[in-house]
Amino acid sequence: MARDRSPPNSPPAKRRKESSTTTVASLGDDILLEIFLRLPCLATLVRAALTCRVWRSAVASSPAFRRRFRERHPAPLLGLVFNPPGAVQDPALPAFPSFVPTRGTDRDQAAAVRGGDFFLTSLQERPGVHNGWEIHDCRGGYVLLANGDQETMAVVNPLARRSVRFFDFGHKDTLEGNRTYGVVRRACLLCSDEDPTSFRVVIIAHDKSRVRATVFSSATGEWSLRPWKHIPARPRHGRGKWWIQNSNMQANGFLYWVSKTRKYMVTLDTATMDFSVHELPIFLQNQHCTFVVGEMKNDEACIVYAINFTVGVLFRRTESDGVDRWVLERVELLETQLVQLLGEVMENYNEVQVVAVRDGFAYLATSEKLSDSGAPSWFLSLCLETMILEKLFQRTRDSSVYPYVMPWPPSLVGNYGRFAPEDGT
Repeated sequence: MARDRSPPNSPPAKRRKESSTTTVASLGDDILLEIFLRLPCLATLVRAALTCRVWRSAVASSPAFRRRFRERHPAPLLGLVFNPPGAVQDPALPAFPSFVPTRGTDRDQAAAVRGGDFFLTSLQERPGVHNGWEIHDCRGGYVLLANGDQETMAVVNPLARRSVRFFDFGHKDTLEGNRTYGVVRRACLLCSDEDPTSFRVVIIAHDKSRVRATVFSSATGEWSLRPWKHIPARPRHGRGKWWIQNSNMQANGFLYWVSKTRKYMVTLDTATMDFSVHELPIFLQNQHCTFVVGEMKNDEACIVYAINFTVGVLFRRTESDGVDRWVLERVELLETQLVQLLGEVMENYNEVQVVAVRDGFAYLATSEKLSDSGAPSWFLSLCLETMILEKLFQRTRDSSVYPYVMPWPPSLVGNYGRFAPEDGT
C-alpha cells in the first residue's frame, strides 16, 4: 500500500491583532487636564505643561482647570523676602532686599528658585540708579520696590529674571498733590490671576480728615490722581497728620491700613475706589498684639492675630443687628507645637508675631525674651485650616518680611480670551 505523501495540515495562520495602544499625544484635553490635576504642585505642573505646545495650550485655555488646580494645590511658598535693615545698614554699602528660600524637599520648586533672579541683578545693573531699594509689596510673583533717592519705582519678576517696568513716583503730575497736602503711605501692588501681565500700584495720602488714592496702571503707563475723600467715620483720637500707620495689607480686592491708635481700620475697595472706616475689636487694640489682614484658600478675607503664643482668626460677618463686624471664630494655643519644633531654644522666646498672611497660611516669627539675647527669630508657617505649624528657617529679624509665593507663569494663562504668548517668547 502506497504511503500517503500529502503534507500534514498546517495550522491556520494567526491573525495579527490591531494595535489598541493609546499614546499620550492622542489624549483629549479633558483627560489630559484630569491627569495634570493629580500632579503634586504648581512647580511640577509648569514643568509638565511646558513640555510641548499642545499641553501648554490645554492649560492656558482653561480657566476652569486653573481654578480647580488652585483649590487642590495652593501655590507653594518659595521663600521670604526681607527688606534691607534700616539704620544699621552701612550707607556706603548697597542696600538690597535679601531672599531666604524655604529649603523644601520638592525638586521642581527648588529648581524654580535656582533658575530665578532672586539677587535682583536687573536692579543692580540699572544705569543711573543708585543702590538703595526698599520693598513696598510682593504679589502675584512681582516685587514692588522703590528707590527714594531717585524717586523711582520698579516692578520685578524674579522667576522671569527681568524687571518688568521702571516708573517715577515723584513726578509733578503724579503725586505732587499728595506730597503737598498729605502724608504718603507705603504703596500696594494689585495683580490679577487671569491677567498676570498687568498690574496696578496704589498709593494713599491723608491729612487730618481726608484720604486720597493715586493709582498707576501698567496698561496705560500713567498715574491717576483720585479726588480727596472725607473719612466716613472720623477717629476721635490720633487725628493728627500721621494718624495712619505706614503699612499696608490686602485681601480679595480690598486694601487695609490701621490707625496709629490701633482702634480703626481704613479700607479701600479697589473696584469702586471707595474708602470706609471700621472700628477694630478691643483685643486687637492691645499694643502687645500683632495682626495682619490676609486671605484664606477660598479668597475670604481674614485677620490673624497673635498675643504671646496664642493665635486667633477673625472673619467679616453680618451680625444680628445687620452690621458687618470682624468676628473671632478660631483660637489656638501654639506653645506645645512650638516646644516640639524648637526644643530647648524655645526658652529664648516669649511670643510669636504675625508677619504675613497669604492663601490660607499665616507666617509667624518668634520674639526674644531679652532684647539683648542675640537669638535670631525662627520663622514658621501656620496652616489656618488645620492650625498645624511648620518650621521654615532661623534668621535675624531686622526688617519687614514678604512671602514670595510661586505665581502661574503668563505662558500658562489665557488673558481675557487672548491666547498666551507662543513658546519661546
